[in-house]
Amino acid sequence: MLELTNITHRYPGAETPALQGIDLQLQAGQCLGLLGSNGAGKTTLLSLLAGVLPLQQGEIRWSGERSLGLVPQQLAFYAELKVRENLELFADLYRLRGAERARRLELCIASTALESKLQRRAARLSGGEQRRLNFAIGLLQPARLYLFDEATVGVDAASRQLLLGAVERLTSEGHGVIYTSHYLDEVERVAQRILLLHQGHVRLDLDSRQLLGDDHGLLLEWQGEEPAGLRELLGKLHLNAEALPGGLRIASLDGPQLLEITRFLAERPELPHLLRFGRPSLEQLYLRLNGGRL
Repeated sequence: MLELTNITHRYPGAETPALQGIDLQLQAGQCLGLLGSNGAGKTTLLSLLAGVLPLQQGEIRWSGERSLGLVPQQLAFYAELKVRENLELFADLYRLRGAERARRLELCIASTALESKLQRRAARLSGGEQRRLNFAIGLLQPARLYLFDEATVGVDAASRQLLLGAVERLTSEGHGVIYTSHYLDEVERVAQRILLLHQGHVRLDLDSRQLLGDDHGLLLEWQGEEPAGLRELLGKLHLNAEALPGGLRIASLDGPQLLEITRFLAERPELPHLLRFGRPSLEQLYLRLNGGRL
């Protein structure tokens, strides 16, 4: 669907490029989770794809027609118009007609739970409702690829689930999606691939299943000293432990191994300050890879 080769972009007066040598491929029906701390280059990359910024170096190739929808971080509607009027106006701009127009309007309104807000001026909506309107306008545009830039900021938990469901429907229907958010649980839910940007470079580009895996690990922390004999037990159980400040992490273990460790800990005078068993979250892995920066 889309291929980027050696994309580099430098803002006027900047000492270093905002993006440097970015290569990326995206398939139809795939959601790419774009991660990185502030200033990593996420919004610059989306702006280049959307045509907001001119391409300075590299190549952006589409297989077939270039067709793109955008849900920007900034609110992009007419505050003095009613919700219905905004949607009708953008349907005109997107040249929607007849049955297709009616179908897309109905779907976007339902996907963002705006049915009861259609006659309200956009300026009178709450912050979360304005985000939902912004989201609906982006979904309204027929496109092969949709870009979401921090699209759920300020949206309540129930509405977030509704909007994420809309993103999942896009990929199930064969659309491509690039999704960036500081809510890493959202990215973990919707993305099949994870791309991590760091200071304008690609730090990581992996299938999310490769990154997160299905193995369950164990995290242990103590306020005092690690109990004597624990390392010997781990050796007998054929487990490797990664040393952490104040504790350790075992990347993968099974039920019987976990039972042996918990029995050992229960017999010690000082219990761990933290004991967490489960599959690592995207947030945990992201913080490790990105030096602890969100």
